Amino acid sequence: MERLPWALAGIAAAGIIHILTVFAIPVLAERDAWGRLSAVMTPNTLAIADGKSAPRLPFTSPGVETAYCLFDLSKDNVIVKSPLPEAAWSLALSTRSGENFYLITGADAKKPRVRLLIIPQDRLSGEASTEKTGEGDEQAIIVSPSQTGIVAIRAPLRGESFRAQAQEELRKAHCEGQKRPEPLAVVAMPDAAEPSEEEDRAQPLSRRRRRP
Repeated sequence: MERLPWALAGIAAAGIIHILTVFAIPVLAERDAWGRLSAVMTPNTLAIADGKSAPRLPFTSPGVETAYCLFDLSKDNVIVKSPLPEAAWSLALSTRSGENFYLITGADAKKPRVRLLIIPQDRLSGEASTEKTGEGDEQAIIVSPSQTGIVAIRAPLRGESFRAQAQEELRKAHCEGQKRPEPLAVVAMPDAAEPSEEEDRAQPLSRRRRRP
């Protein structure tokens, strides 16, 4: 009986270590999704996971075509445009450690194409009124909890014969940094020349300049 408290303490400590290990795996893994994609992809550029432009990640279903974008908000906001032509298509955003923070499907969107503006929390106040672009297009403003993350557009296939069609639709998607308008140049206007004394006399009395 004297050893029972020690045994229970050992079991509790083992359980805590196991839980901490499980939560630490995504952070410590060297070959996670971010590591595999960032080895070959440029930030804020979309690529189809065909094994060339972007790698096929482990445990990905062969019946799904996927396009990825590694977004980076350190300098600019990021715009994502994606077709969602079918109800089963989806667009998901996650942090680089794999924490999902946004998901929309074709069934949710109820329209064949969506546009997202991904911004960090500290820029939210400046973008609160941009739910429509200058061209009048609707866009959803998504606040990212991290400066970097992954955009994944998934297109489930209805059969192998639909693979080429799904890839063609995915090529219509875009991921790019938001282009900010150039500041307007300030042009200095030349000072108006004072009229000569003869020109001043020719003006009506109400418009003549007072001279010292």
